[in-house]
Amino acid sequence: MSERIIAIIPLRGSDREAQTGPDALLCGKPAIAYTIEAAKQAACLDRIIVSTDSDAVAELARRYGAEAPFIRPAALASATASLTAVLQHAVEWLDREEGYTADIVVLLEATHPIRPAGLIDSVVETLRSEELDTVFTAREERHRFWRTVDGALAPVQAEGDRPRDQSQPTYKELAGMATAIQASVIRRGERLGERVGLVPVHGPATAVDLHDEDGWWLASHLLAAEQAGSPMRERSGQEEG
Repeated sequence: MSERIIAIIPLRGSDREAQTGPDALLCGKPAIAYTIEAAKQAACLDRIIVSTDSDAVAELARRYGAEAPFIRPAALASATASLTAVLQHAVEWLDREEGYTADIVVLLEATHPIRPAGLIDSVVETLRSEELDTVFTAREERHRFWRTVDGALAPVQAEGDRPRDQSQPTYKELAGMATAIQASVIRRGERLGERVGLVPVHGPATAVDLHDEDGWWLASHLLAAEQAGSPMRERSGQEEG
């Protein structure tokens, strides 16, 4: 029997990315539309579920081809609700109300409206082939990172004065772009599990995050350029982390 693989797109009605009004659009479409469209292009997905507390967002999701089979309970409708709890609620709701047992969950967030082609399938394939609990997308960094320790600056990795291309890379997690998770991990109330891998992504889309104004500006310019016939130079690979 083949695995059941679903996408879950979490979006509260009070989030900026909900954009249910006609005047709040990203290059002519609500932000969530880009994530739903990316999910529809993935070969591996059986269902695309939007988890929301808003009837308006649920209707918007259905308009663009996703499902919104439930309205999130009030306890999961606040900004303090954990993403793990939101995913667990969705998986258990499908278990209980539909008798539908998902095997793999792919988290996709509307804050990342631009994804490299084939990325979702690549993340799921890495999860399967490496027999991992979770695989997320990440941007490779070779710049030096710093943090404050007891009031003083200290490097995250002390490697001496090496050329950048010889330094050990670090990775910035971009879980909202695409994260594949074994549903059994989510049912345990976890989001990562013990065996974790990553798929590195590159290109300007990795800098897009709609949580801030700069992200909106960059997304609108990249999408406008793409619509004008100037495709973004992006690539994704497979690498366990």
